[in-house]
Amino acid sequence: MADSLFSPDGAGPMGQESKRADLILLAAIFACSFVLLALFAVDLRILLAVAGLAILPWAVQFTSRNHIWLLMPLALVEAVSGSKFLGDDNLASAFIRYPLVLLFCMPVLPALWRSGLLKRGGFFCYTIYFLWALLSVAHSPIMDMSLGRVISSFFPFCALCVIASECKDGDNARRGMGVLLLSCGLIVAANYFVLFVLPSEAYFIDLDPDAGIARFSGTFTQPNEIGALMLTTVGAAFCYWPLAKGRIKLLCAATVFGAVLLGVMADSRSPFIGLAIGGAAYLLWKYGIKSVIVIAALGAVLYLAIRILPNSDRYFTRGDVTTVTGRDVAWSFAVRSIEERPILGYGYEVEGEILQSRYFPDWEENWNQGPRSSLHEGYLSRAVGLGIPAMIFWIFLTLRPALNCFRRGRDPWSLKSLALLAVMPVMILNLSESITDCRSLSGLLLGLGWAMLESERLFANAASVDHARVAAESKSHLVRALQEVPV
Repeated sequence: MADSLFSPDGAGPMGQESKRADLILLAAIFACSFVLLALFAVDLRILLAVAGLAILPWAVQFTSRNHIWLLMPLALVEAVSGSKFLGDDNLASAFIRYPLVLLFCMPVLPALWRSGLLKRGGFFCYTIYFLWALLSVAHSPIMDMSLGRVISSFFPFCALCVIASECKDGDNARRGMGVLLLSCGLIVAANYFVLFVLPSEAYFIDLDPDAGIARFSGTFTQPNEIGALMLTTVGAAFCYWPLAKGRIKLLCAATVFGAVLLGVMADSRSPFIGLAIGGAAYLLWKYGIKSVIVIAALGAVLYLAIRILPNSDRYFTRGDVTTVTGRDVAWSFAVRSIEERPILGYGYEVEGEILQSRYFPDWEENWNQGPRSSLHEGYLSRAVGLGIPAMIFWIFLTLRPALNCFRRGRDPWSLKSLALLAVMPVMILNLSESITDCRSLSGLLLGLGWAMLESERLFANAASVDHARVAAESKSHLVRALQEVPV
């Protein structure tokens, strides 16, 4: 997969041979270091930290020249900072996330400034949204956390903008999805490593009280994060698929299969629902009425399986689905909180803090982590954090490019598949999980898909203006005179 995405900077064989020699030397150093440290029975986390520090200068230099590859460190930072192997120390997670995000994203800011992209269209609107979020820090109950989350969202947003500024056609957009897919493939492989090498650490501790099943969490702290990994992997793979050829297609298919299997073991239903709806919409757009028969047949098979297989109905309806596994309590309280501060909200991404109120009726552990508690509803979370106007503004600027590409003549890069298989599933997942801005794996998928679609929208608008200008200039004086004659 990497071969089809990688474009070497070195011109000619000498530049390529030099890069190859550097990579071989780097790999040899890593191998020797791992062997020496392993001989002394050094903790695996220390081994990984040593490897990361060794490769860091080269990685920063490489991504500062090849901006599309910024997606890999951004995805890996999300995976590492959310790892269960960091323990309960939130300081360790912050120490990994913030310095690395700044280290990789700050070198590309000059290129973003020169592109002028933040002054155009939806990119300007999203910049206003982040300014709104920054102003909310002043009245946030936990100012340092709101400020930190604004920073850790805005800088990845800038990285996505730089990538989008270099996107000139649909193939560029799909290559970006390919890099994200490769990054997810590495994370999927890491989770299989945990499954086979550290099986005692691979599953979520709590058992589902209804179905009595252990949920796979792998390297993450929560099984739902495995579901987000699955959704991001599958969405990126479908978007990249038209560019894949030969063995690369086999690797893509294997990565998707591995991610789906992890999602099944994690027992995370919402991402599968999002992908199913997005996939059904894609089939309807691609194949029209013929796909309705296929979708209806699949639905009938699923219904019969639920009715016939033993305990299957209990499995699919476990966890009290009528209350969305207990989330309705938090949602009802969030709505009442929004009514109290509908315009300004309570501060950027600290919505969990409202659940510390003495009037909140449910004091289970899930809701008792202060600002780190999630409302599990992204639209409510934005309304609580920044107010109803900000939530409506965000929905508008996010959906506008996705809907625009379905207008006649407004999809020159053929990116409708990105709208249906990358943006739509995440927006649906946002109904039961809180998807952050350009953070988390699903947030990166949504941000990348949006940035590419917005670039296409701006390109189509500019092309339309140019076409109208050329048409006007090409009219003869006679035609113009006839047009001016009253009918």
